[in-house]
Amino acid sequence: MYTIGDLQSNVDLGLELRVGGNRAKTAEIARAEVLRLGQLPTAEHRAVLLLTSGLPEDVSPGSSQALVAAAKSAGAVGVVHTLAADAAQLPAAIVEAAAALDLPLLSAPANASLRSIKDAVNERVARSELVLYQQLLTLQSSLIAAVSTPDPTDSLLRRLGALVNSTVILYHPDGRLLAATGDGPTNVIWQRIDKSSQERQQFTVGQWHVVASLINGPEEAHRWIVLARRGHPTSQEIVSQLITTVEQLLDVIALSRRAAATEEAHQRADVLQRLVSNNGYEKFGWDHVRRFGFEPHGPCFVATIALPHWSRRRLDPELHSQQLRDVTQILRGLISNSSSPHLVGSHEGVAVVLLQCSDSRLIDESVSVLGARKLQASAGIGRKVASLDLIGNSYRDARLALTRSLTRATDVPAVQRFEDFAVADIAISTADEDQLIRRSHDLLAKIEGSEHLLETLIVYMQNDLSINDTANELNIHPNSVRYRISRAEELIGGSLRSLPTIVDVFLAVQVIARNRAGSVFTLNEHRTTPHVNVALG
Repeated sequence: MYTIGDLQSNVDLGLELRVGGNRAKTAEIARAEVLRLGQLPTAEHRAVLLLTSGLPEDVSPGSSQALVAAAKSAGAVGVVHTLAADAAQLPAAIVEAAAALDLPLLSAPANASLRSIKDAVNERVARSELVLYQQLLTLQSSLIAAVSTPDPTDSLLRRLGALVNSTVILYHPDGRLLAATGDGPTNVIWQRIDKSSQERQQFTVGQWHVVASLINGPEEAHRWIVLARRGHPTSQEIVSQLITTVEQLLDVIALSRRAAATEEAHQRADVLQRLVSNNGYEKFGWDHVRRFGFEPHGPCFVATIALPHWSRRRLDPELHSQQLRDVTQILRGLISNSSSPHLVGSHEGVAVVLLQCSDSRLIDESVSVLGARKLQASAGIGRKVASLDLIGNSYRDARLALTRSLTRATDVPAVQRFEDFAVADIAISTADEDQLIRRSHDLLAKIEGSEHLLETLIVYMQNDLSINDTANELNIHPNSVRYRISRAEELIGGSLRSLPTIVDVFLAVQVIARNRAGSVFTLNEHRTTPHVNVALG
């Protein structure tokens, strides 16, 4: 950075500042340019120091004002005017015009060569830019080193603040404070930022000189980074370059975190899949899960989550895959906010969660959140186990509970727990599905052709063999119920007052009722429909 103050301090050039005072000395010079006699500055002279020997003698009296006005309009940093021969002062007209427009004006000796001054200024500007470039490289290297620290964002912002002696502030798009490296009127600064502007902004808040810049990252769009410094502002060249570097490094940090999170999610899902599918040949020690926060022999349980339509036999594999990825991703985000050690992934076409805690309400809360996002999920929770070798058992329990949840009545909770199962539920769920369905149909074959008889028998069993409750639910006369039950007994070949017959018929109607509901969530079914197995989303 080369300023008018640097230029004036070069005694070899003999330049004197006539208009502008101390404030003008901080103005940065981009380059110097000689104006030909009578030539007026143009837009290409922005931030340029203009050198002139005056105007032709026959020009109008307002030409000095025109020269200064054109230089001001072009954004020139200042004007150097040579003295006339034997003159100690510049023409009064150009001094008055420069003072009126607040444009720095310097005088050069009458015998000075404007070309030599131009070359000297440009040589010093180039040398200053080289020094600035070297300084920036050093500063940027320090910032880049922050990326490898344990807390890269905090380290990056603090290093930036130390380098430019400023407070660095990072705002969320809604104005929430993400980080601040020192004091400063953060609320007032946020109010002063023009949120509609995409350009870098500069303004003052009391004694604070503020630079605010909008940054876009891969995770959070439209964050604002602010440099606030007391006293005089930092060189804009340095600030601009450093902010650009910080923006890029924040992107690198965000991408690095995303990659690390994705890698960890894959690792968790891989360990989870190996645990739930454990066939006895692979033994697991607690070292497999200790890195994820699990403590040896703490109570663990598995939960499985699915959407109701996933259980239909004709399900679009692409739709199922996308929804499974979405559900798994949402669960991963929700459960990661808890303090409980966990693994989240997918297996055999459903989302799977392994939690180490004594309370399973986190699964209920997760299902509620999924429902609020229009994903009406059901869940099954397996038994709690204290050995990793038993995780597979808890998973199978959870799958059975999920099947019950998917076929539940509308007034039954969406989360079913294996520990609440009756013996009959477990007997039905754990038996070979094909054999169970075949035997149930054999027992009820003669009444399945009569919809009224089968419906009455199912409702009769669900109402604990109560004639009146069955009649009320079917909206028929109790005598009609008695007739239908008597007819069913004849076709079955056994009395529903006999306990063995009651047990057989109860289990059979349960199997047929579940089968009619369309559930295919059994381990056997998934072994024959591999397209529903979906990798980690």
